[in-house]
Amino acid sequence: MQKEVLIIGAGPSGLFAAAELIRHGVDARLVEREVHSHHQARATTIQAGTLEILDSVGLLPPFIESAEQVRCTRIYGPDMSELRSTTFDGLDCCCEFQSVLPQYETERILEQHLVSLGGNVERGVTATKIEVDADDLLVELSHPNRSTEQVRPDIIIGAGGAHSVTRASMNELLEGATYEGHFLVADIAMQAPLPRDESGVVCGPNGLILLSPLPGGRWISFQDLEETQQTVSVDEIINGVEARLGARCRPTDVAWFSPFRMQRRIVSRLDDGKRFLIGDAAHLSSPFGGEGLNAGLQDAYDLAWKLAFVLRGHARRSLLDDYAIERTIADRHVLEVSDQVHRGIVDIAQAVRQRQEVPAAVTDPLAAALQRNARAMIDVDYAGSPLIADDHGPGAVRTEPHPGQRYPDWRRFGGTSHHLLVFGAIAELESLRRFERRWSNRVDIARDPDVSPARAGIPTGGMVLIRPDGHIGFRSRAVDSAALAAVDRHLSSYLIRRDPD
Repeated sequence: MQKEVLIIGAGPSGLFAAAELIRHGVDARLVEREVHSHHQARATTIQAGTLEILDSVGLLPPFIESAEQVRCTRIYGPDMSELRSTTFDGLDCCCEFQSVLPQYETERILEQHLVSLGGNVERGVTATKIEVDADDLLVELSHPNRSTEQVRPDIIIGAGGAHSVTRASMNELLEGATYEGHFLVADIAMQAPLPRDESGVVCGPNGLILLSPLPGGRWISFQDLEETQQTVSVDEIINGVEARLGARCRPTDVAWFSPFRMQRRIVSRLDDGKRFLIGDAAHLSSPFGGEGLNAGLQDAYDLAWKLAFVLRGHARRSLLDDYAIERTIADRHVLEVSDQVHRGIVDIAQAVRQRQEVPAAVTDPLAAALQRNARAMIDVDYAGSPLIADDHGPGAVRTEPHPGQRYPDWRRFGGTSHHLLVFGAIAELESLRRFERRWSNRVDIARDPDVSPARAGIPTGGMVLIRPDGHIGFRSRAVDSAALAAVDRHLSSYLIRRDPD
């Protein structure tokens, strides 16, 4: 039987989307044009916010076992004096660090996870054409034996990267800009002048170099190149690293490298109701911040629960419109943070190269905490989305976290459903029981759970609705018939009750 969902591209976001759909009860077909898995380091950083998501589906252990853990990022001057630093200590998250590993290892872990759930990757299968025929999708697939196949999926998820055939079929462009400068990424072996639990940028008269640890004593490195340099040799890479580190150390091996230009781009729309874009097919950001791969995994995580709810008859079709609304908010925020990181590094490097004074770092604790949360990608706020509501009552003081933000204890409540946490006295128990019957198999209700209500932004009690992605969807400071009616209306705006009566 033909599957309803076709995912094009088996990079990290495509693999995770396929696995998450299965976890939510929807099978998908995943095709990948490359016959064999690659062995290129590529995107290497998994942020704390993404590690938390991986933890929620039982995938944190293999990532922790396979990766190096980075607890601090620093910027150094030519004499290795510290100019800036960001530590992840104190994050309100299950992981106070970044995990760093080659992208092929991330893909290996995700593919093993997918296979364990009963899924698979069809390799060597290329989507050569996507058309809309009488409002239906028509996809032509080319197989390794040169045969072609035509399929008509209900939904296409475009996870094919920057050269996405899905995006091209939607006539969408990656709008934005290319940063000035020419850069080189390389996977190198070296005794570096940095601790293995931090990543660092060294700025000197010969340019900048970013180093982040990879397993096996290796490092992922980024260095700037001369604008006119068209080709790069291994010897030039080794000499460039040595020069940028002030001859302190020299690479002993270069496993993979690629010259490239950094970009800041995003599509104007993430879907058209049938075709959905995730990952690099939808947005590109500077690798200096290490957000790109993470944004793709978070796109996949968000789309999967919404799409599964619709395809399983648990939600209205309009829920799919909210994917684009919410992930556009999130992805644009990622680009803003990434741009700040990129420009901050480049500005410092330029000042050092021109022998100018580097401005003093801002030491305000609140600003530092906000920056840390942004770098860790735990600060996404969906406030303003149709899926967010706050029944705060007249004269109520706004408390954090507010609806739209991540609920910090969300992983305590597993599964794929919504969770309604009820704290304190229940004014009308029968109203709650009636609500529970109406939303059976859609919403799990926890009365006075073993967590602090203040952590949900209701220190004196009330109700908070936690979505499957861990964000607060609704909040009320009361537990009475009016408040239950309000959360009922909110859920009814996008979910379908088991019992419509």
